[in-house]
Amino acid sequence: MKNTRLPPLNSLQAFEAAGRHQSFLEAAAEQQVSSGAISRHVRILERYLGTELFVRLRNGVTLTSAGKAYARSVSGIFRDLKTATDGVKKPSADDAIVISTLPIFADRWLFHRIRSFRDAFGPTRLQVECHDREHDVNPEDVDAWILYSDGHHPGYSVTRLFGEAIFPVCSPEFRRTLSERPTADEVLRQPLLHDKWWDTDWPDWALAVGADGGGLDASIRFALYKGVIQAAVDGLGMAVGHAEMLAEELDAGKLVPLAHLAVDSGKYYHLVMGASAANNRVRIRLREWLLAECSAHAPSDA
Repeated sequence: MKNTRLPPLNSLQAFEAAGRHQSFLEAAAEQQVSSGAISRHVRILERYLGTELFVRLRNGVTLTSAGKAYARSVSGIFRDLKTATDGVKKPSADDAIVISTLPIFADRWLFHRIRSFRDAFGPTRLQVECHDREHDVNPEDVDAWILYSDGHHPGYSVTRLFGEAIFPVCSPEFRRTLSERPTADEVLRQPLLHDKWWDTDWPDWALAVGADGGGLDASIRFALYKGVIQAAVDGLGMAVGHAEMLAEELDAGKLVPLAHLAVDSGKYYHLVMGASAANNRVRIRLREWLLAECSAHAPSDA
């Protein structure tokens, strides 16, 4: 039977990258070609399909409705192709498992388990990429994400790893300036330390304890949670404590938790992988290893 001719592969790759970035320039940087080359490949694909995939604007491009639908399908096909290839490809010494996660999770949880990873995976290399948002990383460049979220990631395989309590924390010196058993309202009147990316921490906590979260002090903000921790240790204000991420400071007495104001964060650390990860032996092993580590080292309570 005669095969139906498929679209040019190079044009599909250029379109998928351009659609994902919503930019010919960023797609060109990723593909290591010129933006003109990306534009030509997209034009070839549009002529092949007989429809426009992008609207060309003075300051960039945006997908048409047909382009959006086609981009979703093409991206899924490339993910499935990568997974199928990984599933049958013979492992080599150059292969690596690439995990993308929050800087604080990498520092406080994942890096402490490198020895266990080596014991489980032998010579396989582990490459850890750090990000602040789940969309900061090209999905084709990683095997898995570990995200702090509500678990809603449509189109992906999601495995819950563990949750944690959140509670106000401060230095011992700062704690002495508060009443014996501070109320939520008293806490919210203090200088509050904020993480730029976990920016819902204080509002979420206030809502959970039934306090008025409007007009929260937001004069001190950090781009990394590690900065929030250090500022709290230095007595600059109060922070929302994530139990597992603060274990070192809590154990050393550098931070004092207001345990009576602890609440369930409503979020969990999740392992997020391509929907077809169930067919990939390496990713199956990765999920099993992470679940075993979570079971063996349950998060500390507030």
